[in-house]
Amino acid sequence: MSRTAWGTRVLWATGIVTAAAIAAGVWVIDSPSQQRLKRLDDARISHLRTLEIAAANYWRENDALPPNILALAAQPGMILTYKDPAGGPDYRYRALDTTHYELCAQFDTSTADGPQRANEWAHPAGNHCFRRAVSAKDSE
Repeated sequence: MSRTAWGTRVLWATGIVTAAAIAAGVWVIDSPSQQRLKRLDDARISHLRTLEIAAANYWRENDALPPNILALAAQPGMILTYKDPAGGPDYRYRALDTTHYELCAQFDTSTADGPQRANEWAHPAGNHCFRRAVSAKDSE
């Protein structure tokens, strides 16, 4: 085999391996738009966690759940976000009984395939509500 033929084969093999590596990288790593949607969903979860803390604080102070999200957001010393970061529907809060409530949001992605699938804040894409409870230990 001549030196030129050997070099051509190595060049072709290198090109094929490089193309395969790029294709695998694109397949494994989400697109920038998908990453943006995941970051927005992470922000939504962060906001809902803050609302959960605020609901527990409200219950401690008033021995009752707030009647609506505006009462929750109106607590002194609390800076709460109940607006979607991407301009979607506002977060929703609904008291279910004296100690249970729901926090709801519209999500762009699902956590079913990701590392958060066993997380208490795991959610599907679309509208999803998280049922939460306050208890006597919250008042201590």
